[in-house]
Amino acid sequence: MATQYDPAAGCWRGPDRPPVLNPAANLGQVLLNVLERAGPKPAQLNADTGYAMSGDELRRRAVRFARRLIGPDRCQQGDVVALMARNSDDVAPVVLGCFLAGVTVSTLDPSFGVEEVEHLLRLTRPRNVIADADALPVVYEAAGRIGLLLAAQPYVLLGEPSAQCLPVADVTAVETDDEDGFVPVYRGDSTTLTAVIVCSSGTTGLPKAVRISHAQLIGPYQRISQLDRGDTILCFSTLYWISGWQMLMTGLLNGIRRVITTRPATAQLAIELCNRHQVTLLLVTPTMATDIVRTLEASAERLPSIKLFAVGGSTVSKRLREDINQRVLEAGRGRSLVGYGTSETGNIAYELLVRDDSVGFLLPGVTAKITAEDGRPLGPNETGELLVRPAHPFLGYHGDVPATEATLAADGYVRTGDIARFDADGYLYLVDRMREIFKYDGFQIAPAELEDTIAELPGVRYVAVVGLPDPARPYNELATALVVREPYESAGAPTERQVVDHCARTPDGRARPAHKWLRGSVIFVDQLPMTASGKVRRAAAKQLAASRWNPNGPHSSG
Repeated sequence: MATQYDPAAGCWRGPDRPPVLNPAANLGQVLLNVLERAGPKPAQLNADTGYAMSGDELRRRAVRFARRLIGPDRCQQGDVVALMARNSDDVAPVVLGCFLAGVTVSTLDPSFGVEEVEHLLRLTRPRNVIADADALPVVYEAAGRIGLLLAAQPYVLLGEPSAQCLPVADVTAVETDDEDGFVPVYRGDSTTLTAVIVCSSGTTGLPKAVRISHAQLIGPYQRISQLDRGDTILCFSTLYWISGWQMLMTGLLNGIRRVITTRPATAQLAIELCNRHQVTLLLVTPTMATDIVRTLEASAERLPSIKLFAVGGSTVSKRLREDINQRVLEAGRGRSLVGYGTSETGNIAYELLVRDDSVGFLLPGVTAKITAEDGRPLGPNETGELLVRPAHPFLGYHGDVPATEATLAADGYVRTGDIARFDADGYLYLVDRMREIFKYDGFQIAPAELEDTIAELPGVRYVAVVGLPDPARPYNELATALVVREPYESAGAPTERQVVDHCARTPDGRARPAHKWLRGSVIFVDQLPMTASGKVRRAAAKQLAASRWNPNGPHSSG
């Protein structure tokens, strides 16, 4: 069913469809029940070692870890443990064990340095650490800087542990009594009980620690269509990213095998794993999707096993969708899938039916409104800030009451910071991030729109558009493009003038709106500053552009 508009309330509503699993139950209860029925079927496959872990083994390992955590001198309900690990065998059993023990998991990315870890530890104040061996020195140095006392015996997942560490494998591999009879304690209202703490992406500043409830991880992820028990999932995201949690829950709650790897994500590795393990659901960022398209294009290969090629994390251009459908997927079998969500709200919309440039319809239980700067609700085809009321309440930012109050609006709505609109049929369109929009002569400039225009040019691999101050008129910001070209030996690598002219005029010669021209310049770079998940770090991109800006280079002028 499509999104419905309520003109009296000035809001849009997703379909009224209750979840398959009970979100009032605690996450540990639900997952144990699902895994008991999974039995010997593989729950995950380690692509690095070939080791397959069954649903039954995953359940037993989780019970063993939970029993290790529970005790008067160990973790108590509500305590936080920090997880800083690659996607290795015992990560899933460990987090499930934490849920069973009533412990909250706060995730850090293995690529983080001391400063980033210090910031997040200050917010979450964990009691203990579960990490790869090479991450422990970073965590303990960061903890020392803020006077945080961590447990003397951390848990180690990968690598050679020191004498003070406890290898997770030693805990989860040893049988305990009556594992089949283990009954998790009911730990309270799942809509208010924090399961995990993930972080906003931090593309424009320091990340905030987002609290995710048990209900938020139960309700949306069991499917009744599109996926079946013979499917295989591949997603490179660690559990620092909400996409990593989404794919973990999709796999566990649907009895679908996940392929995991500790190796860095590359297009070549994604293609190799998809073909070797017959992956049917692939989730990557637009950056990775672009690399996969270009790599396959050079070899004329395809990914014949893929049913859903999901792209998320930032805006996805029409050209990229078309390239995936026409150059990557087997004709008549798979399709690209664009979804939209935030760490705070979970999934918001996805392409049930495809319409150019739309992210689709609202999901069941989701309500949204578009508001003007003065807070007025706007109607169809009017652009403003998107506010979302998720099916289960947003719990706020851990350790940051002012940020929580600034994000929560009346009646349970969450400010997304995204500029968007709905059309008359209920399709949702994203324009850009509110904080990334800049102005020229009073007109709002959405970087994503200019990026899509530039990406139409042959030979453009990646592009990021930022606004730089106009030296002559400081109230204006000049659109400036950072462009990564295809290798110079490939035909059609664009020049600065070609990029500028393409933004000023359409291919058939018609003038584009003057406020959407590139009035700064075009800066060719070898790479864009990215987060570990493949999103452009906007603040760093702006700094890079400012350091390389040539005001005398080719640019559009009025």
